[in-house]
Amino acid sequence: MKDFFRLIACLVMVLSVSSQSWGNEIGRRLFDGFVEETNPEWGEMILDGPPDDSGKVRHIYLDLKGADIGGVRIDRITVEGYDVVLTSPDTWGTESADVLSVLSTNAVAVIREKDVNDHLKSKEFGEDESWNNLNLDFSPGRVYAKGYYLADLKLFKLNILIEIDGTFKVKEGKQIWLDDYRLKVNRAKIPDGLTDRAMAKIQPILDLSRFIFPIKLSQVVLDDEKATVESVRAPERFEGLRFEYIKDTEKGDSSPDHEGQN
Repeated sequence: MKDFFRLIACLVMVLSVSSQSWGNEIGRRLFDGFVEETNPEWGEMILDGPPDDSGKVRHIYLDLKGADIGGVRIDRITVEGYDVVLTSPDTWGTESADVLSVLSTNAVAVIREKDVNDHLKSKEFGEDESWNNLNLDFSPGRVYAKGYYLADLKLFKLNILIEIDGTFKVKEGKQIWLDDYRLKVNRAKIPDGLTDRAMAKIQPILDLSRFIFPIKLSQVVLDDEKATVESVRAPERFEGLRFEYIKDTEKGDSSPDHEGQN
C-alpha cells in the first residue's frame, strides 16, 4: 500500500513538473511575440497562470521600457489586463499572438518630449499640403508647438510659420490630440479655413491604437520633459508566472532571458 501511495505521489510530481514546464513554454512564446511586436529595451510579463488551450489569460501584467509603438519610442508603458482572449496558442511562434478581446485594462504610458519630436522630424503630415520642421516644447500642463505649414493655394504654394499654444487631451481612449489651443500665424492675410486645415492634418499627435492591447486612457499629465497618459485606475503588479527580457544591444537579442515564478 505504501508503494502505491509513493507511486501516486511520483505521478503527481511528474504531472506538476510537466504542467509547469508547459506553462513556462507557452508563456514564453506569448512574451516572445509581444517583444517582437514592440522591440523594447526591457520588458516584464506576469501571468496568474498559463494561457488555456483556447488562448485565454485570466490576469496579465505587462511592463515595457523603450518600446516602439507605431514608430514612436514610448519611454514606458505598463498594462494590466483581465480575462484576455488571444488567438489560438497553436499559432504562436509562426504568427503573432493577437488580442481578440479583453474584459478590462488599466494602463499608464510615459512619452518623452524628445521622442515625440524625433518622431515628428521623420514624418511629413499631408500630401499636397504638409507640415515641416514641427517641434513641440512641453511645460507643466501646456504644450508649445512651432512649425511651418506648406499650403497649396492653387496658383502658388506658401510656407507659413504657425505657432500653437495649447494642451493635450485623450481622444477615443488611445489618441493624443492638441486641444484648447491658440494659433499665431506669421502672415496677417491667409485664406479662410487654412489654419483649420493645417490643424486637421496634424491630429492626432500620437496614436497608441497600434499597441498590442486595446487600452482605454483618460487623461494626460504634462511636465517639462514628458507626457504621462493614464487610465482611470493605475495598473498593479502581482505575484505569478514571470518573464523578463533585456535587450542585448550588441547582439540584437530578442528573447526573454528569464522565466519562472516570482
